[in-house]
Amino acid sequence: MRLPTSKLAILTVAVVPMLPTLVHAADPPAPDEFVQRCGTGSAAHGDSLQATPEEIFAVEDIPGNAYPRKHTLYMNFIGDDLLSGADNSAESRSTLAKQGPYPAFSGGEATAIAAVQGVQNDVAAFGIRVVYEARPPKILPYTMAMIGGSWTDTNLEMPAGGVAPIADCGALGQRHVVYVFADGGWGATSIANVTSQEAGHAWGLDHNLNCGSVMSYCGGGDGVFSSTCDGLCEEQCQGSAGCRLTHEMFCGEGSDQQDEAAELAWLFGGNEPDLEAPLADIVEPADGTTVEAGASVDVRALVEDNYGGFGWRFIIERDGEIVYDEVAYDKDTDEQYRAALNLVGIEAGEYVISLEVMDHGDHVSTDSVTLHVMAGADTGGTAADGEGEGTASDDGVTSGVGDSTGEGTGSDGGDADTGTGADQIDQNKDDCACTSDRAPSRGFAWMIVLALARRRSRAC
Repeated sequence: MRLPTSKLAILTVAVVPMLPTLVHAADPPAPDEFVQRCGTGSAAHGDSLQATPEEIFAVEDIPGNAYPRKHTLYMNFIGDDLLSGADNSAESRSTLAKQGPYPAFSGGEATAIAAVQGVQNDVAAFGIRVVYEARPPKILPYTMAMIGGSWTDTNLEMPAGGVAPIADCGALGQRHVVYVFADGGWGATSIANVTSQEAGHAWGLDHNLNCGSVMSYCGGGDGVFSSTCDGLCEEQCQGSAGCRLTHEMFCGEGSDQQDEAAELAWLFGGNEPDLEAPLADIVEPADGTTVEAGASVDVRALVEDNYGGFGWRFIIERDGEIVYDEVAYDKDTDEQYRAALNLVGIEAGEYVISLEVMDHGDHVSTDSVTLHVMAGADTGGTAADGEGEGTASDDGVTSGVGDSTGEGTGSDGGDADTGTGADQIDQNKDDCACTSDRAPSRGFAWMIVLALARRRSRAC
């Protein structure tokens, strides 16, 4: 991305790995009331993230990652213009996308509403809400299910009834995009069953052999998330159970079983309403701080809530004009787990730095501070003392995002152009931009490694 030199340039560091794919194949076209079945033309392949419970719990200190966490599932019946890349539901980015328009559901409003009600019933006991009319705001982490279309509208190479990007142990990523290929006469019950199954994979569930479960291929009717320890379906369904160690937390070591309801309750808690607003408190810099142009300023904030699953964004205005407005997709934090944004080589002006935090109860909390940047004798040059690296603009304006651990999505943060202008600078995403003793965010695949090592001394 390129930004004009008159704006703040935010340097992010991200390596975005392609996640393995869990495919559910079926002989198209899918009949009415289709249910995916083991051993009858259905199969699954692909590896899953082999995250251990210790690694999962190691990231809980990162704001928004604590269990239980509230969550939202958005059933998208209206289609979208999808981008190819690591999953980020807010930015319509998907590892499985064939870049371009994805079709809307063509099965009618009555079927769509009935399918939504079916999924709502499936997750009614947990802290998961299901929405379809209005898309959640970008700040809020949510799973998006694309309802409609065909497997040929994705980058799959085989027929499928539904697909998820990964069996994500512990639901570390909170912004997955899954697919339910529901065109061709599907009924509401089938749509609900497959939607719950694909979302279940995004939340760390594997296939099982309980024919009454939505996580099973075998069986018809209206499935549920099973509340018993059921045998895992491996060779018949998917080759291997990627989240076996997580399942053992609830069904015993070596059990080769999965208790879906117990795992979802651990992840998302119960269905009690979230009545408490999150905390948004900018602690650095102090309101009214004055610095000279070209200085570096570390922005630090406390972001907390009574449940995990919340998200936040920073907004920066310079002399009344917004120059930065981005969601903290990578959940950049410092060693004290405070939300972190590093500004480097700031040009003169009056800045209002705002923080917005939102939870799944639709509570929004905000905080703002004013920063005065006075013109100095020499405002041009380079980034200050390792506070961030990149190519400085004519005004010496370079900013860095540092002290980061990264969120499970592995997204590149949904880069957005914040202005226009002839003179622009390149953003080198391979440069190091950290200012603490820890490495910068490296996306989903690196999150666990960084979290486990977060208290060690790490140099760029």
